Amino acid sequence: MHRRPNAGPIMRWVPGLEFVIALLILAVFAVGAEAQDASGPAPAPPPALITISAGYEQHRDRLRYEFENPSSINTPFPVPHRFAQTYVADNQWFVCAARYPLFGDVMETEVGFAPEKPTTGSDLDTFFDPNGDVVVAGTDGAVSMHALRFAHWSEGRLWNVAVHVGYVYRRDVTEFHSTERIVSHSSPLSSSRTPIQSHETTISQVHEVPIGLNRQVAIAGRWLLTAGVDLSPIAVARLTTVLPEKYPGQNIVFQARVAAFGARAQLAWQRTRWPITLTAGYGHTWSYQSASRFRRDALQVGVQLGFASAGAARTGP
Repeated sequence: MHRRPNAGPIMRWVPGLEFVIALLILAVFAVGAEAQDASGPAPAPPPALITISAGYEQHRDRLRYEFENPSSINTPFPVPHRFAQTYVADNQWFVCAARYPLFGDVMETEVGFAPEKPTTGSDLDTFFDPNGDVVVAGTDGAVSMHALRFAHWSEGRLWNVAVHVGYVYRRDVTEFHSTERIVSHSSPLSSSRTPIQSHETTISQVHEVPIGLNRQVAIAGRWLLTAGVDLSPIAVARLTTVLPEKYPGQNIVFQARVAAFGARAQLAWQRTRWPITLTAGYGHTWSYQSASRFRRDALQVGVQLGFASAGAARTGP
């Protein structure tokens, strides 16, 4: 049985957050386009200066890897087999970012980490024996996870829309604490749990090269609403499993090629040199092959406090 921890108070309302973000992004792009049509071409943006920020994010993440390859558990020959690893990767993230001009473009570099946290995860193998018996074996229970991410973006403009391209890397490390091995059979129907003394560590690494669009709309006062979408047509998800007692000195590595999509909305107060930004985002991946899959569903909310060099925060008279 797969158990899920209770969500933190900030994220209890997230079941409809992805729809709110989608509607907000559509509204911002539509309002921005109407404003541009009514007022003509927008003025050139002010010179980019340096902004440094620190932030806190609350994430609701679900990660799932699934691969297929011939293997065996109780037969002398390989049979059709698949294994799946799932993780409830909810966590708090602490993020630092810098925005700065370089070679005539605007760059942004971000580093974030999520501290180690107890949660739940599973690593289950399914074997399809020729006699019709479906055997499921593995662990499902308590784990500890921590993560980090790095992102770098370069920004420009196309048809008065901010365009950016970048590189995003995320690494999640999981330590399994399960002390039981679960084995179930479909024919005849049975289930057993056996104590185990082995250790298991898994490392998930995801590389993305996203291309995205941003649209900004000024609100009353110094508030600025920004909506954006990102797409990585080719992203690589790499799963490494370490079982030192079962496979000493050998790591089990599988890789999946996926497409990644992200949408976000930001509300920034830019009245002073200390801008404050509220953020909300949604992310999802799709797999290209049924035999090698990686699925991520992520929702996040956060707040950032920045320091802008003189003139960067105030853009009006």
